[in-house]
Amino acid sequence: MKGKHAGENKKKEEILKNSAKKSKNPKKKWVINIILIILVVIFCYSSYQVIIWLKSDQQIKKLENGLFTEVVSEVGEEQKRTTIDFDKLQSVNTDIIAWIKIDDTHINYPIMQGESDEYYLRKDVNKEYSISGSIFVDSTTNPDFSDDNTIIYGHNMKNGRMFSDLAKIYNGELGKSVILQIYTKNKFYQYKVIASYVEEPNLPLLRKNFTQTEKTDYIKTAIKKSKIKFDAESQVDTTKNILTLITCDVINTRRIVVHGIQYDD
Repeated sequence: MKGKHAGENKKKEEILKNSAKKSKNPKKKWVINIILIILVVIFCYSSYQVIIWLKSDQQIKKLENGLFTEVVSEVGEEQKRTTIDFDKLQSVNTDIIAWIKIDDTHINYPIMQGESDEYYLRKDVNKEYSISGSIFVDSTTNPDFSDDNTIIYGHNMKNGRMFSDLAKIYNGELGKSVILQIYTKNKFYQYKVIASYVEEPNLPLLRKNFTQTEKTDYIKTAIKKSKIKFDAESQVDTTKNILTLITCDVINTRRIVVHGIQYDD
């Protein structure tokens, strides 16, 4: 009798263990399903981002090989001076106010000015969505570059486009004498780089107009912060206008800032 009861007890214990295991299985399956869903979401999001980046790259290449090539021509000795067909540009988009060019870089783009400061962060010159965005000034900037300090923004793209080559100025790859060229419909401006540094995102030094004393102090502060001692810093005319270029750094936590001072040929 004892042997019989002992056998029955073992069977009960086995049944209880099996039922306990079975009760745990749904939880394991639930956790596995959640993990799989998360992985699928990550995969889909990553694929979407890749598609967006590829589309953006194709858009900017199309513009560079099409419209941008059509409106830019080189004239003068050794093709040193660029002319821009603003009539054709502005027939595409009246928000185009100028053109920026820096020799020995990929920076050779139209400058946009939208109704809001964020409009061209993710739109190209055709007003189509683009992860690269456009080169632009904010909505309150004087489009004739008459502000004491005209500030131009652009993304730092991994494909080397837009304002990514500002890092070359910051790192000294272009030397100590760098010229920033600005073309408007009626005028041509040149600025000698006097300073370049990395700044926190809030950019406390970003002002567009000053008293003469404030402007002189602004320039002195920028020069002190510069990583490279540029040739032009020793002959700065503080009565001239400033051009400031801004992009994010490679890890998108700080900003690369480049300052130029206007000069005449």
